[in-house]
Amino acid sequence: MILEGDCFELIKQQPDNSVDLIITSPPYADIVNYGKNISIQKPADYCDWLLPLFDDIYRVLKPSGSFILNINDTCKGGYRNPFIYELIYRSQKETKLKFYDTYIWHKRNGIPNGSLKRFRNTTEFIFHFVKNQKELKFYMDKVLQDTNIETKKRFERNGLFKPQGEVIDGVRINGERDLIVKDKVRPDNVFRFSTAGAARDNTIKHPAPFHKQFPTYFINLLTDEGDIVLDVFAGIGTTGLACKELNRGFIGYELNPKYVEFGNKRISGQGYEAEEYVINQYDGEGNFIQSFDSPIAIEKHFGKPCVNNIKNILRGFKRNFTLWGYEWKLEKNNFENTNNKSI
Repeated sequence: MILEGDCFELIKQQPDNSVDLIITSPPYADIVNYGKNISIQKPADYCDWLLPLFDDIYRVLKPSGSFILNINDTCKGGYRNPFIYELIYRSQKETKLKFYDTYIWHKRNGIPNGSLKRFRNTTEFIFHFVKNQKELKFYMDKVLQDTNIETKKRFERNGLFKPQGEVIDGVRINGERDLIVKDKVRPDNVFRFSTAGAARDNTIKHPAPFHKQFPTYFINLLTDEGDIVLDVFAGIGTTGLACKELNRGFIGYELNPKYVEFGNKRISGQGYEAEEYVINQYDGEGNFIQSFDSPIAIEKHFGKPCVNNIKNILRGFKRNFTLWGYEWKLEKNNFENTNNKSI
């Protein structure tokens, strides 16, 4: 549920030690317009504006909880403004939150840069704060990655990996010697989530949505089923969607009433333009198969992510196209064939 209002005020109503994870991306400094009555902070004022929120974040977090902050710096007058580093430094001097780790979000499609003296900007910061490192929930087993195929081949070529033998506690007992077999490895601290642009699957045109992969990853890593997740800058409710799919409780705060209404519809399963339009699936001969009320429903049904074309039909770029051997059309809802509701 997304609550309408100023997060600096709404969070004061949240009880102490009641939230397992806070994950959010606040309005960036000097970057985009998030709607009427939402002020964009200048880099010089950003820390003074945001840091008071850190005190309440510390208060409402459980001792085992985490605060995940996605944010990026800005370049003006030819130089990078260091306010992000000031924010981290001051957070450790002025609040009780503990700075646990830094992650990098590598975006596959970087922001175009007109300067011939700058590289493409393909990264953003993700900062991890905790309340108590000793009590921290952190489920590494949920995010382990498959060992790289080339690594396995290299081990086989060098005679370091043999498939026979018994494996005990991750160690293969191979007769003459014990060999460590790593079928799964720890991920590195560079995350490669899909970009916000590729996920802009909303008709309300939020200027900076993030992909559902981002909150999903950290919800799996840092919480259990039934835990409470808070997004203090909830936007159009992407964190809430991830929570619903992963059986977590969700609370969101958002100042823009249009985003609140749209986000709550997404989370409740009403989808995009659900009252008027559906995405109809047809076979190669034009025979109707079924209707979907959102790209999320299509993703869940087929078990694989939708490509940009499916997102684009909801932005008015296309009304029909072919994908996965089927024809897809955005058409008026006749309220009879919609069998797949997004959840």
